[in-house]
Amino acid sequence: MLLVLALLAFYLSSLAMAFAFTHARQAVVQGVGLCAIACVAALTLWLLVQTSLIEPWLSIAMIGVIALPGGLIGLGLGLGGLVRIAARDRGWKLGLACLGAATPAVFGLYAAFAQ
Repeated sequence: MLLVLALLAFYLSSLAMAFAFTHARQAVVQGVGLCAIACVAALTLWLLVQTSLIEPWLSIAMIGVIALPGGLIGLGLGLGGLVRIAARDRGWKLGLACLGAATPAVFGLYAAFAQ
């Protein structure tokens, strides 16, 4: 439960940074870049396990410490930037962007308190 809440804090803090401190397009670009880097890190760790260079438990721990928080930070920045870009039009795009930005937070809370 605490791990899920810590990961949710990563996501919400990056979402707040995308709303408050960055330019909208810059937040989207940074978010996409961080998500791509997190995917490359997870793929690299998976390949190291498949070639038996590291143990599976070590790979799982490193993915949980490196790739998952990085991916959530990137997701928060990207979705926060998209909400700010969509807020200029005030149409259905804004509602869809807000729904997309709220979904990881809702699923994170559900996962934390489902036990």
